[in-house]
Amino acid sequence: MKRRRLLQGSAALGVAAAGALLWRPKAGGGPHDAYFSELNELLKRDGPGHPVMLVDSQRMQHNIEQIVASVGSNKTYRVVVKSLPSVPLLKEVMRQANTNALMVFHQPFLNTIALAFPEADVLIGKPMPVQAVRKFYKELVPGAFNPATQLQWLVDSQQRLAQYQALARELGIKMRINFEIDVGLHRGGLAQPEMLTDALTKIQADAPHLEFGGLMGYEPQLTGMQAGLNDPAVRDVLGIYQGFIDSARQLKVDVSKLTLNGAGSHTLRIYEKDQTMNDLSAGSAVLMPTDFDTYHLSSNRPALFIATPILKRYDTLKIPGDPWIADVLSTWDPNRRRLYYIYGGYWKAKMVSPTDVPEPLYRSTNQSPVTTSTKVDLQVDDYMFLRPTQSEHVMLQFGDLRTLNQGQLDQRWPVFNQTAAAS
Repeated sequence: MKRRRLLQGSAALGVAAAGALLWRPKAGGGPHDAYFSELNELLKRDGPGHPVMLVDSQRMQHNIEQIVASVGSNKTYRVVVKSLPSVPLLKEVMRQANTNALMVFHQPFLNTIALAFPEADVLIGKPMPVQAVRKFYKELVPGAFNPATQLQWLVDSQQRLAQYQALARELGIKMRINFEIDVGLHRGGLAQPEMLTDALTKIQADAPHLEFGGLMGYEPQLTGMQAGLNDPAVRDVLGIYQGFIDSARQLKVDVSKLTLNGAGSHTLRIYEKDQTMNDLSAGSAVLMPTDFDTYHLSSNRPALFIATPILKRYDTLKIPGDPWIADVLSTWDPNRRRLYYIYGGYWKAKMVSPTDVPEPLYRSTNQSPVTTSTKVDLQVDDYMFLRPTQSEHVMLQFGDLRTLNQGQLDQRWPVFNQTAAAS
């Protein structure tokens, strides 16, 4: 009996060991591919020797072409500024896309835009506190940009409309109002078409200070769905939107003159054959951070990279504390047998080359550790490459953007100041 139990126990241990081996990570990674190998050599020769944000001009052009094709000729493509926070970058996107329409989410950026793009048609992307609105007018540099005709403020409630109306009367100005409507996101905005009636009545009664500019319905809840126009979730969004349009028509509003904005990079392609909205937004699809690797953007190409030099290399895993732990980790996971320290780190970004890099053992904004298998054979002063998970804010952390054009470092594009308008 004892022998039988011993044999059964040994068999169980053997099965468990075999199962554990199945779960054991396999060695991944390897040399940079041709694209990143060329970039590595370029940066070692001409790079700054510190982390830099790169924009691939050819890939960006491809993505802009995809966006323009999705929007079509009978709708306006509105470029989202927060996702492309650089005046030269925006100028290039607007030139290639043949549009002057921008969506802005931040008051300091708005003042910069008014100065840099005097012909722009601007829609605010979120309801601004009235103090931010006041600050915009206070800091507005007199010039060609005319807020009364070129700027629409987003309003989500009767209370905010009353605040804006009081400010317009105080400053003796006219403000164009675009209403945020709830098309299923439930993050605020007018919830029912009937709510639009009272708001429009107030606007129509104060023509010297208020003007109705249009509607904005954002629907990121459709992100990730392989949805077309006939999908029930899409039909719900468009049905709600149409209800608000019908409510405006009942008050004798000329709907053809309104900005009927919607979509975003994730959902833009859904509406290629729909005519409910006439103004579609996208920003991140131009550069494709990793959060936008979704179904409707599968034909777009990554065009934004963080490149950072390697400061140190070790051929054994080293971690603070008991060295036994490092031995166990590197024995179990072959992707933790070589250790690099890169310049900087802890960005909202994912390693793209070398590939198959596991999550860091700890994070540092100064010298971030990167472990790899022995298939990765980079040296000190070589570069590693990451893709940002998002473009907004991350793009503001590296100074000037550097453009790549035909395999060469081309232009320097300054980014926005996060806290102050340009002067």
